[in-house]
Amino acid sequence: MSNDHTINLTYHSTSFSQGKMDFTWEELTDEERSRAYADWEMGKGLIGGDPRKIPNSDRLPDWGVGHPFVRALALGDKRSAAVDDLQRVLSSDVPIEIEIGFGRGDFLLDRAERYPARNFLGYEVKTKATRLCLQRVAKMGLSNLWISDDDVRFSLPRLIPDDRLSMVHVLFPDPWWKDQHRVKRLFSPPFVDLLAEKLASNGLLYFKSDVQEYGELVRYLLSHHRAFADHDPNLAAQIGDFAPTHREFWCHAHDKPFYAYYFQKK
Repeated sequence: MSNDHTINLTYHSTSFSQGKMDFTWEELTDEERSRAYADWEMGKGLIGGDPRKIPNSDRLPDWGVGHPFVRALALGDKRSAAVDDLQRVLSSDVPIEIEIGFGRGDFLLDRAERYPARNFLGYEVKTKATRLCLQRVAKMGLSNLWISDDDVRFSLPRLIPDDRLSMVHVLFPDPWWKDQHRVKRLFSPPFVDLLAEKLASNGLLYFKSDVQEYGELVRYLLSHHRAFADHDPNLAAQIGDFAPTHREFWCHAHDKPFYAYYFQKK
């Protein structure tokens, strides 16, 4: 992490806590894997619900028009040029990275400013965070970053061509540790399949968590998938310099451990 580059980030005290730490998991049975795929096909677990069942999901919200904001079901909404701009980028060979769950956007915004020759797409299901990030994009004058409030599990199959992404960043996601919330957990067998489809050969998944057992679950899912090599810390050099997320800053400030994983598509 470099300190010689800044986008005027202001990290402040928050109400973060370490959260539930007795996260446990076991290797998935065939029945559990089958259920995960069935739930995926039915749209279960999507944060905010299945957009196909929500009125006006085929239109952009007024606050998103005129900004680099996209929704998978609103690609036909011609009130914004952002969709056309993004689709031109996707049809090019310019590298594109995504961050899933960008929160305040510190990591994502810094990365878009730091690497102007790359393109970026950020996903965040919290509307307030999405709108604040769009304001920061405008203030910084960034032209290589698009924002979506879709659940990435719904958007990626509909928006991103296969083998297109150079990097996917998933930093401190909610582990959804309660049994009844497990269907909302981002990492599952069908999600790893999706990553394998959308990442280019030698593309990188960069994952961080302050819940070690969740990190080990992710490692289990990725390392047992035919498309991915096991976690390799030497791949960290490919990330380069970056600004930490607000959560990572909190962990540093409170001397709390966190765990980084790097998986390369074969």
